[in-house]
Amino acid sequence: MGLFVSLTLAALALFITQIYLRRIQKRYALSKASAKHGCAPPKTLPSRDPFFGLDTFFATFKSMKNHCRMRTTQADAQKYGHTYQSFPFARRTITITSARNIQTVLSLEHEKFGVRPIRGPAQDMTGPGIIVNDGKVWEHARAMIRPAFTRTLIADRETFDVHVERLFELLPTDGSVIDLQPLFDRLILDSSSEFIFGESFGSLLPSCPIDSQAFLDAFNYAQKGVGIRVLLGKARFLVRDAKFFQSCKLIQDYTRRHVDRALERKEGRQDKSEGDNSSSERKVVLVYELAKETSDRSMLTSQLLNVFFAGRDTPAVALTNIFFLLARHPDVWTKCREEVRGLQKEALTFEKLKSLRYIQHVINEAMRVYPPVASQTRECTADTILPSGGGHDGSQPIYVQSGDVVVINFWTLHRDASVFGPDPEAFRPERWAEARPTWEFLPFGGGARHCPAQQLALFWIAYTLARMLLKFEQIRNEDPVEEFVEQMKLNMESWNGAKVSFVVG
Repeated sequence: MGLFVSLTLAALALFITQIYLRRIQKRYALSKASAKHGCAPPKTLPSRDPFFGLDTFFATFKSMKNHCRMRTTQADAQKYGHTYQSFPFARRTITITSARNIQTVLSLEHEKFGVRPIRGPAQDMTGPGIIVNDGKVWEHARAMIRPAFTRTLIADRETFDVHVERLFELLPTDGSVIDLQPLFDRLILDSSSEFIFGESFGSLLPSCPIDSQAFLDAFNYAQKGVGIRVLLGKARFLVRDAKFFQSCKLIQDYTRRHVDRALERKEGRQDKSEGDNSSSERKVVLVYELAKETSDRSMLTSQLLNVFFAGRDTPAVALTNIFFLLARHPDVWTKCREEVRGLQKEALTFEKLKSLRYIQHVINEAMRVYPPVASQTRECTADTILPSGGGHDGSQPIYVQSGDVVVINFWTLHRDASVFGPDPEAFRPERWAEARPTWEFLPFGGGARHCPAQQLALFWIAYTLARMLLKFEQIRNEDPVEEFVEQMKLNMESWNGAKVSFVVG
């Protein structure tokens, strides 16, 4: 027993020594390369653990638990500069909040910053595709998906309106309090499942179909499992959870059934009842569009799950945040009502919604103040240079090594007073009459990997908002907590939802 303990301690000491020596070696290489290219390191977050940076790691989790992760990052950027570094688990992590550095990572040098090393665990759930891969696999997946999101295909008002009408049936008209967050989740879930699979989950209906509920339960469980594995990184092999893999198999089997139906449809073997459904022939269904490009069953399954994984939450979170803000700014609600006054729902086309300038300002402002995607992470795959943030005053370039992690913080980016005025914390849609941001406003990401479904999401958001404005004269805040409390999941959500009541016009 004593020998075993001694060997274990010796192995642990050797492991720690190797990590320490590797860190010294990498620091030396970084210093040498920085000097050669005229670079300087950014300021470093203080840490009491010089070996593993465990205090930095636990401080991150503490801020998430206390619902202040984004505000903590914002405060760190104000103190240490728009770009700073830390070393959780002895790994260099560079946090960037400046438009110039973000443009470099997402666009100018995007091929040197990948997602595969970070999002790899999601592949057990979704298979290879647009959200988990880099290089040729990602390029091929994006080329397949992109045509399905053209403006003429996504502006299907009639199909989406069916789900909005079901939402209205669940909204009280007697002044009762309702939390809109779960309802918006179900609205987007139903509309996205119909768009992707050709069949709605029907979660807004009095009873959700059994197979749809089984898929959702499995998907939610697998999604949590992916999150845990992403956080653990290379230590994810320690997780032993048979239910995770069972859940992944269930959602893949469910998706394959829709793929098989699409391939049969493509080959003209669709059954008569479906073939006679003229509405299904008219509406755009992603699985049908992708089946035009390939008959590879595995590839189609992976692409559909990648799109569903990426897009099921963002429009719902955006809608919740918009109504969270409107309930606290009744004057803005009144101005929006004036803009849609006299319109019928049939007039709310993609082009008409885009022409409603004040409503577009409201959507932009809500997504600026509370971006659903508040941060993104990349791993450097080839040595490169960020243009600024290094040195004492942050004016020098920063050398970035392969293996370094880069965290992009959109929350802080969207609060640049030089772009949005002296009151960037305030919700003021009027600022968009003059504001012309470029890389300072990225609610759907930017560069090569910007969201291909952006216009579809904005159509759903604007259409739902316009319909609600036409139906209700007033909106009232019913939440005793006035401020926004963040909840970090895959997206940044409101911890308290959006508790409101309505007055019918």
